[in-house]
Amino acid sequence: MNTKERVRNNILVGMKMHLDICTMAVLDAVIVKAVQNVEITETSTLPATFDDTNRYIMSLFDTKKAPKLSPKTVEYYKSTLNEFVALINKPLNKISESDVEYYLLTKKPSNTNASLNNLRRNLSAFFNWMRKEKIISENPCDGIEPYAAVERPIDHMEATDVEKLKLGCIHKRDRALIEFMRSTAIRRGEIPLVKVCDIDFRSGKLIIFSEKTQKYRTVFLDDVAIHYIQEYLKDRGITEGSREPLFTYLRGDKTKALDVDGIYASIKDIAKRAGMGRRVYPHLFRKTTATNICRRGGSEDAAGEYLGHAPRNVTGKHYTYKGDRHIEQIFHNYVEAV
Repeated sequence: MNTKERVRNNILVGMKMHLDICTMAVLDAVIVKAVQNVEITETSTLPATFDDTNRYIMSLFDTKKAPKLSPKTVEYYKSTLNEFVALINKPLNKISESDVEYYLLTKKPSNTNASLNNLRRNLSAFFNWMRKEKIISENPCDGIEPYAAVERPIDHMEATDVEKLKLGCIHKRDRALIEFMRSTAIRRGEIPLVKVCDIDFRSGKLIIFSEKTQKYRTVFLDDVAIHYIQEYLKDRGITEGSREPLFTYLRGDKTKALDVDGIYASIKDIAKRAGMGRRVYPHLFRKTTATNICRRGGSEDAAGEYLGHAPRNVTGKHYTYKGDRHIEQIFHNYVEAV
């Protein structure tokens, strides 16, 4: 990190508590232009003490990287980092490969190899960000091989599981919720953002905002899902043009959007009433829809496209435009209830 970049980062960190994300982006652009032709020198580098150095780095992460990630991802990264720093007791810009190895060894007795790989992945992502910011020259995790983990079969529901789950639906909202999740395969955190009027009830088309990719994408509801959603809306006494959240609470403020915890609890209660002998959770619907796409003849790429995953190859990312008609075709061929 050169002096000019350090000054820029110091200003951003100092203003973080006073400006929103959009204004911060404008400020960053103004700083870049203002110092382009200015030569800056300084008499000190990063803060000298252990605490100040780590506090500075974490503040910079909160300012520049965290706003681009989901809150859950940021929380996961920080949890791992706090535990790591507490054990190693060194500045983050002085961490070595052996420090990371030692941390993982201390975690090994109480964690599976898959969990150890997740911890390593969290640290690697953070140190890779530090490398890009030129705080460090190398990622200390690069030379550490992932632990050998046994790949388990992908968790999903069979058709019989889905039919059994329906037996646990006692409220109109229950059936509408599971049919909505089956048909759209959207993430739990995206559901509270959906309003009734967002749905085109003639075509089943729904444009949602992805919390993970920070982009809009299109999904579809089949006739079965639309039927049960309409039954649920009649039960609530609202029209298809309502701006109320699609799914709301059954008690208390019945106009309040059902949040992520409420969605999880609802699915869990439905499964419990149905006497399911297995764990049922919101993300299981995404896995089930993806599995069914492949079983019905669709490719893994088609499954990824419907679920809103980013393209994995250069052509898919930069050269191939696939609009709503392509997604709709995947839906009709491989997702729609038959």
